Amino acid sequence: MKRDVVVLLTRAPYGRVHIPEGLRAARGIAAGFDMHDVTVIFTQDGVYGAREAVDREALNMTGHVADLEEQDGQMVADEAAMAERGVDETEIADDVMVWSDDRVTARIRNADKTLDF
Repeated sequence: MKRDVVVLLTRAPYGRVHIPEGLRAARGIAAGFDMHDVTVIFTQDGVYGAREAVDREALNMTGHVADLEEQDGQMVADEAAMAERGVDETEIADDVMVWSDDRVTARIRNADKTLDF
């Protein structure tokens, strides 16, 4: 049975494996037998990982992002978390959408499953 799954990336990208591992999990869920609908949300300190300036190669993100996109997964940055950390929308990578706090909250609330990294 196909489900809506949200993967929350909440930790800063460098010095940790949470962002690449969260993306790896998201791509696996999206490509799995049921091909679930997956939304990756960069929130809290995870918004730093959504910036264009992040070295995706060094963080082993590139393949995970490509596979997620191939499976119609989406990546979203939490606008409220960005504002709290002084991250401007112009800093966010082109393949990451910026959503309002209300929209992020609704997506999480309506998800069948959530994973936190």
